[in-house]
Amino acid sequence: MSRDPGVIGRQIYQAQGAGIDSFVVSWLGPGNPTDERFKMMLDIAGGKGFSATIDFEANRYGSRDALIGALTYVRDALEPHGAFARLNGKPILFFWREQVRSVDEWAAIRQAVDPNHDQIWIAEGVNIAYQRIFDGHHLYSIAWSPDVSHTLSDWATRVRRAGADKLWVATVMPGYDDTRTTRSDKFARGRQDGGFYRATWNAALATKPDLLIIDSWNEWVEGSMIEPSAKYGNLYLDITREYAAQFKGQPPLSADEKQVLAAPPTPRPTRSATAVPTRAPTRGPTFTPSPTPIEFAAYRTTEILRVRSGPGTQYELIDKVPSNFVLDVLGRSEDSKWLAIAYPDFGSLGWVSTEFVTPHDGLNQFPIELAPTSNSAKPAPTVAPSSRAPDELPTWY
Repeated sequence: MSRDPGVIGRQIYQAQGAGIDSFVVSWLGPGNPTDERFKMMLDIAGGKGFSATIDFEANRYGSRDALIGALTYVRDALEPHGAFARLNGKPILFFWREQVRSVDEWAAIRQAVDPNHDQIWIAEGVNIAYQRIFDGHHLYSIAWSPDVSHTLSDWATRVRRAGADKLWVATVMPGYDDTRTTRSDKFARGRQDGGFYRATWNAALATKPDLLIIDSWNEWVEGSMIEPSAKYGNLYLDITREYAAQFKGQPPLSADEKQVLAAPPTPRPTRSATAVPTRAPTRGPTFTPSPTPIEFAAYRTTEILRVRSGPGTQYELIDKVPSNFVLDVLGRSEDSKWLAIAYPDFGSLGWVSTEFVTPHDGLNQFPIELAPTSNSAKPAPTVAPSSRAPDELPTWY
C-alpha cells in the first residue's frame, strides 16, 4: 500500500475503470504504517465513490486480548468512515490465518467485539469449521490447483453446506510466481497470456458466488498482480472489466437454491493453500449474516501432530499441525485409526492418527477414504515447529 496519495488515487481510478468496487488491504495493526496509509486510502476513496476494507492478519497478535484490542480499534476508529466497505449496510472484514485461534476462541472474540453480528467476517483457508463463527469463506490462493473448476465448485458446496446464509467468496487470479523468494515451497503458475486468469473467472462465475475477490492488485513479490505493467500493459484490467460486467449481470442465487445447496454434506477430498497478497473484490448481492451453528463436533489435535501422505506410519511425512489445531476432516481409514484431512500450506489430502485427536467418538459419520496407491508425496512446509529435541518428540509428531 503506497504512502503517496497520487499513487493511491491512480490505483483507485484504474480499478474503478476495470469494474472493481473495493480494495481489501493488508493491514498490520494500529500504529503500524499501514494504518495511516489505510486511513489515507479511505479519504481518497470516499471522494471517488470507491471503498476499502482490511485483511486482518490474526497471526500477528500474541494474545487474545491484543487481538480483541486491534479489532475494537477497527470497529471504533476505521469502520465509521463512509468509504469503509460495506455489504447490505454492514462493514465487511476479511481475515487471514484465523486458524491460529480455535473456533471456541473466536466465539469469545466475536462476543467481545461484535456480539450482535453488526459486521460481516470472511474467513480464509481450508477449515470450514470456522463458519460456526464467521459469515463467509474464501480461498486465499488457487494457483496451486490442478483443476480450478473442481476446486472452486467443491469449496462453493462446502461453504453453502455450512449454512444457507453463508457468503461464498470466489477467488480469481492471473497466475503466481514467488520463485525469486527464499521460501522453501516456492512455485510458479504460468499466466498463459491471460488464459489462466480467464479460466479462474469462468470457474468462479460457474459457482454463482456472492462475492468475487481478485488475488491480487499489486502483490508483485508473488507475481499475482493485475496492476498495469511494462510487461503486460493493461491486459489484465481489460480482462477484469469484461468478466466483472458478467458477474454483476449474473442473477444471485435465490433463497430456495441456497437451501438446496445447504443440504447435508458428503465430505470429499479438497486441496488448498494460503498466501499473503493485497486484493481487490467486486461487489455482490446483499446478505444478512446469522450465527447459525454448524451441527458437527470440532475435531482437534491433542499433540503437535505429523501429517502423512497415507493412513499409516509407512507413508511419507508431509507436514505438521500444532496442538489444539481444529481439523477439517474429510474421511477416515477403514479401521477408523486414521483421519483424512485438509490442512493449510500443502494443497492436498493428508492423514493423521486418531490416537492424538479428540473427540474419539463419532468417526463413523465420515466416509471411508481409500489409501493412496503410492507412498510418495511432495514435501510441505512446517506449520508449527517444535521446540523439543528430536528424542523428546511423541511417536506421531
